[in-house]
Amino acid sequence: MADLAALLDKEASAEIEAILAEARERASAIVADAEREAESLVASRERQAEARRRAELVRARSAAQLEAASMRLNAQQEAIESVFDRVEERIEEIAGDDERYGPILEALLREALGGVRGTPEAIVVHPDDEELAKKAAKAVGTDAEIRTDERVRAGVKVTTGTVSVQNTLPGRLEALRDELASEVAVALSGEES
Repeated sequence: MADLAALLDKEASAEIEAILAEARERASAIVADAEREAESLVASRERQAEARRRAELVRARSAAQLEAASMRLNAQQEAIESVFDRVEERIEEIAGDDERYGPILEALLREALGGVRGTPEAIVVHPDDEELAKKAAKAVGTDAEIRTDERVRAGVKVTTGTVSVQNTLPGRLEALRDELASEVAVALSGEES
């Protein structure tokens, strides 16, 4: 009986050892699977984090480029406005110099008269230009009445009753402003269009 107990004990120990070996093997397989899954999850998260980082970088670059473009446009617009301000100052300087402005006023008057039909009733100019307007009217051969109006600067307004034609340097500048602004923008940027 002692042999039988020893044999049973030996068989039980062998079976326990086999079960433990199988359990260790399964545990190792489970641990290996868990490690692979963890590594895969870590790699996936790292890829996602990298993708988010790259997307964030692209957004940041785009935002910076947009802000830089906006700043360039604002600076360009300020420069364009500065150019137009200087042109308006030059117009005022010229209008204040009778020797230079006299022939210009005469040319503006001649063009305005060409734009009306019939006999002009009045030539309207800035009060500072009244004497020059009289000379210009005589030079172009019209005896229309010379009137003054503070609102007409650096040019003339010719009226024929119901129709009036205004021909001023500031008016011409304003009429060409968009076209000139484009040309000034190209000149400021140094690009050819």
